Amino acid sequence: MVKRILCVLLLALLLPCAALANAMVVDDADLFTVFEIADMEQIIQRIEAEYQMDIVVLTTYDVPATYNDRFIQDYADIYYEQHGYGLGDDKAGLLYMIDMTNRSPCISTDGVMIDFITDDRLDTLLNVSNPHLAVGDYGKAAVALLNYLERFLAQGRLEGSFRYDAETGTRLSGLYNALTGTEMLIAVVAGLAVAGIMYATVSGRYNLKGSTYRYDRANNSSCDLTQNDETFLRESVSVIRHSTSNGGHSGGGGISSGRGSSVHRSSSGRSHGGGVGRRF
Repeated sequence: MVKRILCVLLLALLLPCAALANAMVVDDADLFTVFEIADMEQIIQRIEAEYQMDIVVLTTYDVPATYNDRFIQDYADIYYEQHGYGLGDDKAGLLYMIDMTNRSPCISTDGVMIDFITDDRLDTLLNVSNPHLAVGDYGKAAVALLNYLERFLAQGRLEGSFRYDAETGTRLSGLYNALTGTEMLIAVVAGLAVAGIMYATVSGRYNLKGSTYRYDRANNSSCDLTQNDETFLRESVSVIRHSTSNGGHSGGGGISSGRGSSVHRSSSGRSHGGGVGRRF
C-alpha cells in the first residue's frame, strides 16, 4: 500500500515536468499575456498537424551575458535537443528564443525544417519580429514570426535550395528540384502526343497508297543508342561571404545564400540551422 502511494506521488511530480518539457510556449521570462500564448499555441498546433514539425517559443533570462552570438546560438540548439523537441526520425522543428539577458532573438532549426528555412527566409523571420521586440511587444513579435513561418511552410521548399556549411561555405547537399503534379501530367501528355504524331507520320510514309505492298517496319528498322559520358576534370566553386549589414542574422561566412540554408554543429555535435538576430 505504501509503495503504491509513493508511486502515485512520484507520478504526480513527474507529470508537470514532462508537460513542461514538451510545452509549445515556454515563457520563463514572463513576457506574454495568456491571450498571446493562446494565439501562439493555435498557430503552432496547425503547423504541427499539417507539417509534422515541432515548434517551440522560449523566453529566458538564463543565457549568460555574452557578446558571442555563437554561444547564444548554442544555448538555443542545446535547449532544443535536451528538452526532447523535434518530430520524426530527423527531429524536425524550430525553436524561437527571446534571450532577455543579451536582448537577442535566436532561431534554431533541425531536421527537414533546415531545408524550408533558407537564409533569406531566416532573415525575414527575424526582421518581422525585431520591430516588435524593440518596443517591448514580445508577444506580437512571436506571433508575427509564427505567421510568417506558417506562410513559408505552405509555400514549400524553394526550387534550387541546398544546405551549406556555415564555417567553410562547402555545399552539403545537391540542389532541390521540385516537380509539381501538374508539371508531370503536362509532360506525360506532351510525350504521348509527340510519340503519336511521330508514329502516324512514319507509318503514313511507308504505307503505299493503292498497293497491296506493306513495308515490314519491325524487321527493316533499327535504332542505335550511344552513350556519351563527359568527365569534368576541373570544377570551380565560388564562395562569397554572407553579409549581415541589413540587420539580419549572423551565422558565419558561406555561399551567397539566396536559396541556401547554413548549417552548423552544436556543442553536442548535432547539426542545426538558424541564426541570431540583431539585439533589441
